[in-house]
Amino acid sequence: MNHADQATRTTADRSPAPEGAHSDPSAFRPLILTEAVATRRMLLLAELQAALAVVGVRCVLARNQRLVLQYNVSPCEPSGLTDPKLHIFTPDGTDTATTDGTAYRLATGPEYLTADPAAAAAAIRRGHRAGQQP
Repeated sequence: MNHADQATRTTADRSPAPEGAHSDPSAFRPLILTEAVATRRMLLLAELQAALAVVGVRCVLARNQRLVLQYNVSPCEPSGLTDPKLHIFTPDGTDTATTDGTAYRLATGPEYLTADPAAAAAAIRRGHRAGQQP
């Protein structure tokens, strides 16, 4: 991958692929996290999950791993833990939350500080109850 492609590609697993990347599988790969970082993010999302349960919102926490199985390429791209996700289910729809350790980020756009999961849960619940995207 050349320097221009590296500048276009981001580390988020839902990032847009650079032009012409459909034929290049390496253009769309999630960031591999260390065990400590993945665990910290899981704990933060578990706090949000507990806070959402208190306000009556169902969630499922998922730990993700990227597994590369290539026998004909050396060196092989890395396998490992990627961003965990909290799947949030409300009567109005679903959303997905991730965190970088400082903020909860919803796939629909809003961000909330991890320092106050109860406030984040209340805001997420209010957004869905009002029939808005959170």
